[in-house]
Amino acid sequence: MIKKYFIYLASVCLSFSAIAKTGVFPKQDFDQLSYGLYWFGAGDQYQKAGPNTRNGGTYYDPSKPTLILIHGWQSNHIANQDRTVYWETNNGAPNIDFANIWQSQGYNVAMLYWDQFADEFEVKDAEAKIWSANGPRKMRWRDSQGNYHNGPNQNVTELLLQQYLTAMQGYRGNDIRFAGHSLGNQVALRLADRLASLADTGQIAENIVPKRVSLLDAFYSNYSKDYLDGRWVGEAAREAVSRLKPRGVAIDSYRTSSLTSTPFVGDENRALHNSVAFVELLTQFFNQSQQSEKHGAAIWLYLWSIIYPTPVVTDSSMPGISAASTHAEVRRWMATTDHLIQVAGGSSKDPQDNLFETDSAL
Repeated sequence: MIKKYFIYLASVCLSFSAIAKTGVFPKQDFDQLSYGLYWFGAGDQYQKAGPNTRNGGTYYDPSKPTLILIHGWQSNHIANQDRTVYWETNNGAPNIDFANIWQSQGYNVAMLYWDQFADEFEVKDAEAKIWSANGPRKMRWRDSQGNYHNGPNQNVTELLLQQYLTAMQGYRGNDIRFAGHSLGNQVALRLADRLASLADTGQIAENIVPKRVSLLDAFYSNYSKDYLDGRWVGEAAREAVSRLKPRGVAIDSYRTSSLTSTPFVGDENRALHNSVAFVELLTQFFNQSQQSEKHGAAIWLYLWSIIYPTPVVTDSSMPGISAASTHAEVRRWMATTDHLIQVAGGSSKDPQDNLFETDSAL
């Protein structure tokens, strides 16, 4: 009974943790299959990325550093015509236009959407689609009436890879960053791994491989998967990390809730977090019953931190880790056996007063 309760509680919190808003996208985007990369400006203004924007667009400059956000599970969002927008006030998020903030710091800002595939009652069914087109629900997708339709014969990673390559073909910069929330961390890692493989074989330009992958309250389900030949998804994610690290990709990970490590639901994946730059953030502005809000806080705490100096680590001369950290600073923490734990500033939503200290491996 206790196990079933925790599974139910964690599932509900995960499914309601995304920050979503109705009215930003037209109804037709929910009536037909719609996925891929969208460039954003301030005030929810956006433009679908594609051949017409590859050399520049209203909200995209191909010479600038670029942040690409990737959402996670989206249970029951499509029927409500919700599409995740990570700079909206919801679930306790501050009233800040984070797209505008990042643009003021010189970045292009984009969302990579796979929400119609991610709209499943079970998180594990959405997760499977990241890795395989032959999981429990194959590649079905949901429309605005709540109906499911047979989907394509490629998994989410492969579908988004093609969208990404089309959109980024004209990119002239040298700094792309993926940030994946919850299940979206698996998309971020797997997509970066595929891009690195293509670059290694000379099939794509090196500059469109991300230099950084940020994992925001990353979620991995428990147990072996038939579609992964008996491996756990956390194990497959670690394999991706092991290939990205030697290439110099900076990987930082932030934990803000207990949802992603609840034993009955999530695989804590300690080995993965120990191999990257891992940070435990305090979210004391929410109480322990607000795990959904804590889970969502990983997004906006990260986005907000770009405008502040890197936080202080009280027992180390090395600067702390945040969105403002350089990729080199992240790689320095990746080379240690320590992770960072927040010791001050956890009662304030504003990350400018955060302080950290080191702790040994998980």
